[in-house]
Amino acid sequence: MIKLYGVAISNYFSAAKAAFIEKQIPFEEIKVFPSQKPEVLAESHMGKVPWIDVDGEILTELNVIFDYLEDSQLKSPMYPSDPFERAKVKELIRIVELYIDAPARRHVGTTYFGAPLEPTAFKEVRSVVENGIRALLKVAKFDQYIAGENFTFADIAAYFHINFAQMNMVKIYDWDMISDTAPLADYLQLVGQRPSVKETNRIMQLEFSKMAS
Repeated sequence: MIKLYGVAISNYFSAAKAAFIEKQIPFEEIKVFPSQKPEVLAESHMGKVPWIDVDGEILTELNVIFDYLEDSQLKSPMYPSDPFERAKVKELIRIVELYIDAPARRHVGTTYFGAPLEPTAFKEVRSVVENGIRALLKVAKFDQYIAGENFTFADIAAYFHINFAQMNMVKIYDWDMISDTAPLADYLQLVGQRPSVKETNRIMQLEFSKMAS
């Protein structure tokens, strides 16, 4: 059985977990925090989560895990069969990762751990995220789902990465970017009702509640 390493408060781990559930691929969940400890670096090259262990072989990076799950379980496809449409799904994933999630992460220390607000980050991050949302709106179809009528890995990535960025934007800028971006609120609500996403997010929110208490 594939072992999935990570922790529920990670949007990347939760996205991977939802993909396993959606693809109906059995897995063993092993809780581990990202770190630079030798035992973590021995398996996850950058000390990040998630990673998976497939019969003793390691794969890291969420996009790589998506690809492996798709290729190893041909039922319930989550990439289009058409090469161009498949590439568009991957483009959407990269947009939400690089231009919405990644810049928002500069505020993680302040949002979750009470670190002082970094002035340079405060000046720079919101505009980068705004640009990311504009790029997303240009590429996304929102024809029920983000890449069209079928549920794909891009929907899982968008749900967890955008909601993660939203927590940072609300905390730092008092900016509800989801409500301010007309297609996003209804779209994310739809994706959030998907059983794989709903259950994974429920556990994620429980872990956040524990952190806050």
